Amino acid sequence: MNCSMRPDEAVFRRQLAGGTFRTGVASGRWCTVSVSWPYAIFSVRAVDGIEYGLRFDCQDYPRTPPTARPWDIEHDAPLAPERWPTGANRVSLAFNPGWKNGSCLYLPCDRQSIEGHANWLNEHPSLIWDPEVGIVHYLRIVHDLLNSGDYGGRRVP
Repeated sequence: MNCSMRPDEAVFRRQLAGGTFRTGVASGRWCTVSVSWPYAIFSVRAVDGIEYGLRFDCQDYPRTPPTARPWDIEHDAPLAPERWPTGANRVSLAFNPGWKNGSCLYLPCDRQSIEGHANWLNEHPSLIWDPEVGIVHYLRIVHDLLNSGDYGGRRVP
């Protein structure tokens, strides 16, 4: 560990080096694009082969859940709403550019979205942030959505 590295970043980087995260990389589910603490950019592969970028703010990781927004990896900027994934139900709810102006995904594991949703603790316990599993938990949820029967592709190809 780098002595100048913050404790939250050290935990994060240990999880990236762990087997569970690396299994997701090896199987093509996701990959790390960049880490510039406290931000990390990942791509997550959808069933149709499109790779969606997510930019995570991991401040106070893993004690505080991260928050992620769809990210245009090529232009290093927020992803334009017309390029977000869509679906009939769950995908379009999670990837809703109208939710908090597109600053986060509408998921129980997201720091911004869990606020004001105490009911999610009982309604969606498997989707609540788990600091022991860490970033893999969030990436799995997104991967599962993008590879579900509900996924309808990109809004505009």
